[in-house]
Amino acid sequence: MSQSKIATLKQHLASVEYQGHKLALDTQFDSWIEGGRIEPSSKTINGNGVLAARFYYSGVISINPCFAPAALICAFASFWLHNNGGRYDSTDIEFSADVNDDNSNEVELTINQLCEDIALIHTPNGPFELNGNRYDFGEQSLWIAEAFTLEGHVSRA
Repeated sequence: MSQSKIATLKQHLASVEYQGHKLALDTQFDSWIEGGRIEPSSKTINGNGVLAARFYYSGVISINPCFAPAALICAFASFWLHNNGGRYDSTDIEFSADVNDDNSNEVELTINQLCEDIALIHTPNGPFELNGNRYDFGEQSLWIAEAFTLEGHVSRA
């Protein structure tokens, strides 16, 4: 199952090393999506699937605390984007680096537009219906949460 591009880039940055050192500890990385927009579609793909929509969003990665230079982080992010970005993805990365009390930095990278295709495959009992055909998520379109909190209560009647 695949992750969003911003989550994949965060994972990449958390794993790279420069001169034997990681950019920061894995727990110091965070990522999120801002300003999403969905563009509906119904284009047939791969014979038994449909491109149901394109999801456009701004992606943000935060590293705090971070002792690595912002230019180094941006270079790794830029090369990842050139190698992994799609035709609808922005190639520009905005960043800020605010100094913390301990002289570390809080680095924030923002990619103004990333695009994810939401592709569905034809299945007899899929939850989505289009023109009389049933569809479900294909392996590459379903995002899996790394962690989540489930809250609820049990009532005995």
